[in-house]
Amino acid sequence: MTRRIIPRELAARELAVSTKVLARYESLGLVRVVQEGSVEGYEPAQIRRLWSIVSYQRDLGVNLAGVEVILQLVDHLSLLHHRANHLAEELRELLDRDDSGSVSDGND
Repeated sequence: MTRRIIPRELAARELAVSTKVLARYESLGLVRVVQEGSVEGYEPAQIRRLWSIVSYQRDLGVNLAGVEVILQLVDHLSLLHHRANHLAEELRELLDRDDSGSVSDGND
């Protein structure tokens, strides 16, 4: 299965930025570019990230250093969200295994 990528030139045109701007974001590590054959571009998740970067800069006037901090916080919150979901699922499984329906008080 080949992954679907959006070519850099198309992404630049749709976001109304130059390919040089996108290359700068890549060099700063804000987005990841992938290559499929001779085409360099972005996976859909990276396009969403690019849209966020451009929006932070254009709409909110955030400089690239601020954008980097925002993206780090968003990434960290996403990681915490996934961990919390995993812990909640583990807790549900533990509670489902408790056939008696009662919770031990630890004195058993």
